[in-house]
Order: sequence, then structure tokens, then C-alpha cells
Amino acid sequence: MRRSESDGLPSGPSSTSALPDVDELDSWYFDDRPASVRLPRGYRVLLVILVTLVLLLTAGLGALWWRVATPTPAPLGHSLPVVIGAVPYWDEAEARLTTEARASAMTTTSPWSYAVTADGGVELQPGLSADGERALHDRWRQQGLRVVPTIANTSQGLWDTATVSRVLGDPQLRDAHVTAIVALVQDEGFEGIQIDYEDLPATDRDPFSAFLSALGPALRAQGKILYVTVHVKEDDAGYDERNRAQDYAAIGQAADLVCLMAYDWHWSTGPSGPIAPYDWVDRVLRYSVTQIPPEKLVLGVGLFGYDWVGTTADNVTWRQVVALAAQHQVDEQWDVGAQSPHFSYTVDGVTHEVWYENGRSVNAKFDLARRYGLQGIELWRLGAEDPSIWDPGP
Repeated sequence: MRRSESDGLPSGPSSTSALPDVDELDSWYFDDRPASVRLPRGYRVLLVILVTLVLLLTAGLGALWWRVATPTPAPLGHSLPVVIGAVPYWDEAEARLTTEARASAMTTTSPWSYAVTADGGVELQPGLSADGERALHDRWRQQGLRVVPTIANTSQGLWDTATVSRVLGDPQLRDAHVTAIVALVQDEGFEGIQIDYEDLPATDRDPFSAFLSALGPALRAQGKILYVTVHVKEDDAGYDERNRAQDYAAIGQAADLVCLMAYDWHWSTGPSGPIAPYDWVDRVLRYSVTQIPPEKLVLGVGLFGYDWVGTTADNVTWRQVVALAAQHQVDEQWDVGAQSPHFSYTVDGVTHEVWYENGRSVNAKFDLARRYGLQGIELWRLGAEDPSIWDPGP
């Protein structure tokens, strides 16, 4: 079918057929020409065939361009190479339920098992036994998981900045600490170790970098790996001293992987609000990839919530959140900007504000990790999390 002259555009081949009709093309190109300049019929047929071939070739190249220019969606399952599950020692039983059910969706477990001692040594967290931990680690290895335990700057289960600062600031104690960690990893057959030294003063910036710069090569010399957790920030200065204590570029050079703890934007001793708002995590990643190669970064994703009264909150798991909502017969609300769920309820005239992470908010952060080309994610923490975080999962 040809367009009418009133269309103001040249008419062309019908779009209803898979291939152009030769007679239609002949008519389209030649019928309106004067007879004196019209080519013989044989030449016209040959020219029509050539035009048809050009059209087919153009269509084929267009399809090829579309395939190249359109990104292939990331596959489900292990679309992120590294998926680390953090296991809290105070709730190992709940975490074990997750590792039993979801081992195939993870690559690594990081039991929060060790603390720093005043002489630069390493000790088990309170209530843990060496034999019990070894049995747990063996089970994870049978499930195909790497075991990379975490050492935290705690004493008797409480944060202890003073002890680790003394260790880091004294070259002899620092060297002893490196030696103790390497020996622990070798003796226990761990694949590596994760360092989680939090809330350091700004004066520990160089000593902390020096410690990691010694520990990383010492572990790699034994075929082991070093993970380091860091407080997140949007520039080098960050929000407070603990951010200034961590030199991202130096840490990225020393470590095999760096975990960005992208949660607690609102925390238990401040006003209520989203724990890890999407736009904040995006800004954090935008800065982080300028300091540390994306292939060395994992995004720390929280799976928990807070139940606030004023500026004080209790930590709650997703399962507890669901129970609270059912008990008080309230519906979940969704903050579009923060990509975060929340609700409120009242008890004896006192208003509670609950913000938390669920499958929808967590999977949005998985997508951010993919978009920035990160090596993976680390889940804080396993146990009583929303099962839908695994669908489609990291």
C-alpha cells in the first residue's frame, strides 16, 4: 500500500509483510518517472533486488547493534561474585538456621568470633569454645562455604577502643598482633580474616593503615586473604573522628576486600528514621569507588531494624518487626525516597517508630552493588531476616 500524496512524505513499502514485495518496490521507485528516463525492465528488476538486499542487511545490522547496546540483565542467584554472611556469636543458633537453608546463595561466612587482647593477642568472644567453633566451621565447609572470621575491638563483649589504640600505636605490640593473627589463621585453617576495628580516634589513622599494610602481605604470603570493614562516608573527612581514622586508599591497597558498613544512618541513640536510605548509600558508593577499586569493594547491607521511643531504640530483627505489626494491628508504610519500610504504634499513650529492612529494601541495595560493579555484599547479620531477601537475592 502506498501513502497518499496528501501525507507530504514519500510513500514506501508496506510494513505488514515480513519482506518487501518486488512488484511493489518496482512501482514505488519507477512508476512515477517519465518513460524517457525509465530503465529497461530487466535493469529495474536487478536494481530492486539490490535495494531489497540493502534493506535486509540494514535490518540485520540494526538487530546486531540492539543486542550489543542493550545490557544483558544480571543472572539470578550468584550474580554478585562474593556473598558474605556475618554470624553474631550472641545469636549463633538463629544464624545457623540461615546458613543451613541458604548456603547455596552465599560464598562465605564470617563468624564474629574473636577479640583483641592488651598484649596484641587474639581471644575468643565470651561464651564461645574452640571445639564448638571448629565443629561449626567444619559444617560450613561441608556446605561449600569459605570461613573468614571477624576480629573486633571488643573486651568482654563490649566495644573497647582504648585497648586496640594502644596495640596499633605501639610498633612492638602491632607486630605481635600481626604475628598472632597470621598464626590463628594458619592453625585453624581459615581462608583468611576480617578486621572490624570500629570507632577509632582520628589519631589512629596512620597506625591503623600501617597495621593493615603489614597484615595483608603477611597473610597473602601464606595463601590467605584479608577483609577489612570500614565506616562509610561521602568524602575523606566523613562525619566524625572514626571516619578520619580510616584512610580508604591505604586500606584498599592493603586489603583483598573492603566492606562498606552502609547502615545506621539513623541509629539507636538518635532520632528515628531510615537505617540505610537508598540515596545515602548511593552517595557513599559514588565516593568509595573513587578511592578503592570496585572489584575490591563489598557493600555491607543491614537486615535489622530499630524500635524507637523518642531518641532511644531497641534493636529488632525482621521477625520481631512482623510480630510487632501483627500485635498492634498496624500496616507497613513505604518511604519512596529512602526505599525503606516503617510503621508506628502506640502503647499506653507512648508512640513507637519502627524502621527496618525487608526484602524490597535489601534487594534495592543489591541492585546498587551491581550498578557500581562491586565484588559483592556482606549481610549484617544472618538470623531471623526476611526470607524474601533471597528472592531473587544477591
